[in-house]
Amino acid sequence: MLNETNRSVLDAILDELIPPSDDGKIPGAGALGVAEFLPTAQAYAPDPAGSVQTIIDAVSGDFEALPRDEKVAVLKRVEAAHVQAFETLVRLTYMGYYSRPDMRPHFGVGSHPIHPKGYPVERETDALMDELTAPVRARGKAYRDAK
Repeated sequence: MLNETNRSVLDAILDELIPPSDDGKIPGAGALGVAEFLPTAQAYAPDPAGSVQTIIDAVSGDFEALPRDEKVAVLKRVEAAHVQAFETLVRLTYMGYYSRPDMRPHFGVGSHPIHPKGYPVERETDALMDELTAPVRARGKAYRDAK
């Protein structure tokens, strides 16, 4: 599916979809090698390789050499022209990136699978709950008492 040139372009695209952290401690999706996940994602998309190739083909010129703002503009045009393929690429990129056990700790979740242990979730503060439920409480009673 990917020759050396296509892989290089795809890595540049992936690094725009999930860029590296400013401090360089968290790699972008391209640098992390998410491209290797994409062809194996048939269970999550009908034709992942076709979607990826559509986006690579739609990115014209020397995409890798463009400044970041121009890369974003190109990708926005490609997204508008190839909505379904772009949506598939973004979804699979997120899946490939955030499912990696070595990446999850960077985002506050354990490297273990979500099941059976799950992840600890902090309780909302009383102040936050008051803020979130204020519109509902202000509306007043909107039900009948059960007898």
